[in-house]
Amino acid sequence: MVFFTCNICGESVKKPAVEKHYQTKCRGKTKNVSCMDCLKDFYEEEYVAHIKCISEAQKYSNQNFMPKEPRNKNAQKQESWMDIIRAILDSSEYQLTPTLRSAFQRLQSVDNVPRKKVKFENFVSNCMRMPRQQAAQVWDILEKELNKMKEAKQAEIQAAKAAKEAELKQKEQEQEAPPKKKSKLESAEPAAAAAEATEATNEFDWAAQLLKLVSKQPDGIFQEKLKKKLLKKYTKHLAVEQLSEKQTKKFEKRFDKQLKKSDALQLEGDLVKRIQQDVS
Repeated sequence: MVFFTCNICGESVKKPAVEKHYQTKCRGKTKNVSCMDCLKDFYEEEYVAHIKCISEAQKYSNQNFMPKEPRNKNAQKQESWMDIIRAILDSSEYQLTPTLRSAFQRLQSVDNVPRKKVKFENFVSNCMRMPRQQAAQVWDILEKELNKMKEAKQAEIQAAKAAKEAELKQKEQEQEAPPKKKSKLESAEPAAAAAEATEATNEFDWAAQLLKLVSKQPDGIFQEKLKKKLLKKYTKHLAVEQLSEKQTKKFEKRFDKQLKKSDALQLEGDLVKRIQQDVS
């Protein structure tokens, strides 16, 4: 609870009683109070925003004093309640009448506002002399703003939860990826061995396949293009998707050898042509 000293008469006054003090003892005078803890002066309605102040430990300790975090849960709830009141005053959504705005401004100066409907209405009616009808209107606005803040908080929690779940799912996928790559590499060697076994049992007819590909091109075919076409047939023959390094070297060596060895084909520069036989 914050206590003030009236700078006009010198009397100490609790924060909720400041308004009453200037309506009775110092009636007609301009409000002028100073906080009893921090000694700061406040004029007119400035004191309303002074909700918390320094403790005695802070006041009488040296400059390096580090205050402990407050453990009072009620104080934190009350601060949240004050945040709602300030949000209502700052919002243009509710279109407060001067009477209602004045009621909310008075609520700001009270530290122990009840947070249940019946207790709230009794409190403002008895302690703040607020008419019952007006108290009900104030509570309805407070409840609406509170529900709006709860929905926003819930949406924020849901968004954070969804983001966390997405992050965990991504991590799981990343952790599962390496074993798959590993298993693919592990299966490469058996596939290569199977391909070699296939080639051994079912020999690839190099000469026939070369002649067949070149015969389709009466004007000849470039050597590199011929090699690519034959490579496709050779890969298909071995029943593999891609040749191993060892198989690729073997293919290139056999390709060059079969091309030079062929009696039906001739190489003119980069062009491979079929040798035309004279018919007598």
